[in-house]
Amino acid sequence: MENINNKFEQQLNRHGYGFQYTVLELLKKLANEGRSNWLFEAAEFPVEVQGVGTQIDFILRYRTTQLFILAECKRVDPKFNNWCFVKAPYVRRNRNYESYFVDHVEYNYNEFFPENSCLITGEELITPVTEYRTYHIGFIVKSHNIKGESGKTENDAIEKATTQICRGLNGLIELLSKRPSLIKKEEKNNIINSGATFLPVIFTTAKIFTCDHDISLANIEDGKLDLYDEKIVTKDWILYQYHISPNIKHLCKPGQITNKFAEVLDQEYVRTIAIVSVEGINDFMKYFDSIF
Repeated sequence: MENINNKFEQQLNRHGYGFQYTVLELLKKLANEGRSNWLFEAAEFPVEVQGVGTQIDFILRYRTTQLFILAECKRVDPKFNNWCFVKAPYVRRNRNYESYFVDHVEYNYNEFFPENSCLITGEELITPVTEYRTYHIGFIVKSHNIKGESGKTENDAIEKATTQICRGLNGLIELLSKRPSLIKKEEKNNIINSGATFLPVIFTTAKIFTCDHDISLANIEDGKLDLYDEKIVTKDWILYQYHISPNIKHLCKPGQITNKFAEVLDQEYVRTIAIVSVEGINDFMKYFDSIF
């Protein structure tokens, strides 16, 4: 029995269930004490996008709006505990790199011509944006003096976590196209407009490090960077601009048509994912209070 107990404990820890529900318990406490306006909606919510199913760890709703957090909880192996991020000097034309892009969906229902009803999707730019928190490239740096738990590498943990939460996000949008009653309705001139905004968030036990070095200053002859004199700093949470792969993207109709590559990138593929360490949870949960 002791052996079963230990193995069961290891499995629960490795898959992060303890961390997931501890984060939820903390968020519940913050809401009950009036220190957060985020309310729990559901956990392990199943969705599907392009034939692949997954679960969203949990969904939160902002108290007075149709603003939702879709959360992925990532407990990392201590050996792969250092998540390091840097800014990209070039992303797209005529755009502030500190922008906070999230998905906004609207369901336009016409009671006279129901066949013309549809879910329209696109990006929404949240302002004001916290300066110096947006990063574009992330890698994991191993801790060589710490023994790993599983013997497996987690060098791709950032990519796996971002892919997972983006698959959940796009799966939920696919669900809304079939169940528009899930988002609030407002009737005007015989048209019922429904809208909701979704924020993907990764809560993690990892430590977050950032570097603001201009990586376009690499040696052009060998392509190498020199970060020896650069300052690496820790942050409680950051905004990670991620370019979603088409194979995990929803197939709903975009709200706007454009003939510019940069605008297509913004509207359909670039999404900002908040990556929040344990130390940053309290601060991040207050971030939207000044906006909404």
